[in-house]
Amino acid sequence: MRVLLVLAAGALVLAAGPGLAKSIEGLPDGHFDEWDGAKLVKNDPSGDAAAGAVDLGRLWMGDDGEALYFRLEVGRETILQNPPFADIGNDLRLYLDLDRKKGTGFPVENLGVDLEIRFGLKSVHRYDQAGNQELLAPGTGVVMGLPTHSSEEFEIRVELPESLRTDSARALRAKRKRIKLVMRDMVGGDRLPNGGAAKYKLARSPAAEPDAISLERADGTDVRILSINAEASTPLGRPEVYRRILEATRPDVIAFQELSAWSANQARDFVESVLSPEGEIAWEARQVFDCVTVSSLPILGWDSIDANLVTHIDLPGSSRDLALFNVHPPCCDNEDGRDEEFDNLAAAWRDLLAGDFSFAIGAGDAAVFAGDYNLVGYRRQIEALRDGVFIDPANGPDFSPGREQGSLADPPLRHTHRRMAYTWRRADSSFAPGRLDLVLFTGDALELEKGFVLDTGSMPGKDLRSAGLERSDSLLASDHLALVTDFSVRAND
Repeated sequence: MRVLLVLAAGALVLAAGPGLAKSIEGLPDGHFDEWDGAKLVKNDPSGDAAAGAVDLGRLWMGDDGEALYFRLEVGRETILQNPPFADIGNDLRLYLDLDRKKGTGFPVENLGVDLEIRFGLKSVHRYDQAGNQELLAPGTGVVMGLPTHSSEEFEIRVELPESLRTDSARALRAKRKRIKLVMRDMVGGDRLPNGGAAKYKLARSPAAEPDAISLERADGTDVRILSINAEASTPLGRPEVYRRILEATRPDVIAFQELSAWSANQARDFVESVLSPEGEIAWEARQVFDCVTVSSLPILGWDSIDANLVTHIDLPGSSRDLALFNVHPPCCDNEDGRDEEFDNLAAAWRDLLAGDFSFAIGAGDAAVFAGDYNLVGYRRQIEALRDGVFIDPANGPDFSPGREQGSLADPPLRHTHRRMAYTWRRADSSFAPGRLDLVLFTGDALELEKGFVLDTGSMPGKDLRSAGLERSDSLLASDHLALVTDFSVRAND
């Protein structure tokens, strides 16, 4: 089984016939628009759980020929990979009877369970026909839930066994093979469904393969921005990997995080040696702690926001300039630190808009917030920056960071060759892969012409060779993947 994540790149396609089976061409990465119009598999009554516990609600399902997809409501704000003894954690379990044979697998809930997922405990249990257990890594064939920050609903992806995969079992799919499942919260006691098991019929045909996204710059692009967490200054020890990634993507501006071992000048010299070896472009760089921004475009000003960096970048030929925020708030259990830094990032942009900052920008200038957001805690943190809803009321009244558009644009970025959205993965971690890195921007000033997540491990050999990349480059570069965005600048009315 492989670890997979999907991104919104298409829509739900409802299969014909009386069953509820759907082939899925795309799923959101924590946004749920693509599920609109889908039929429910189950609608568990609300209010049947212990006070303050998970209260299972509606469940939607789909499949794409390789995996099952779930959209699940949990009835309260929950961090799905937090254990039950942690803040807003859970001990929610999903029991799957994939062959629908009660006598095989492990007997639970009157099912012969082939796969059990314990979300808050971050474990995946696979059972053979005799019921013998194999404990798998938390991301093995399973996406533990999107979004990775707290939410009241989640998306889950579970890879199908080979016997139910489209290419090897067309006859089974033609018979509309049914899968049975039960979900339980072991703390509050809620169960979905309240009695018996939910059933799902596999779709008649798989979803279409996604179109590959080329690494070429989009037509009409004014600026290409690459953002990557360089994981403990990896470029210092593996410069050839970063050289290939830079040569393949050729960005105008690079936002590095975790590059503390290099000075701004060292980062600039390295980038310039790769992208302007003849000195045809004079690159500039600025640094705050481990955030380093390197630009082929003139940097007009800069400042620090806690450990984050904002640079004022000239966009030649445009009436707008760019405020680029290189974002890297604290990781892991540091909720207070993240709260403070997300509030301060939002306040800095508010102050820039109001002309009350260390440097000045124009009233209609653009902003991009790119980096490793470490979104593993409360959703209030992304809401502070994206939506202008301050966590601490002392920071002042809420505002519209996207100006007349309200919120900043939060585009879903897809891997170039697969419907996946994760930007972080680590085989030796107890956490499943997640979408921790984002690129937010002011949609009234910028148009996203192209955006993608670069994962060389999923690229075909011919595309790797064409780009001058090696299959291991993304893995060797960082536990984070590179995000590439091409923006055109809207006319300034």
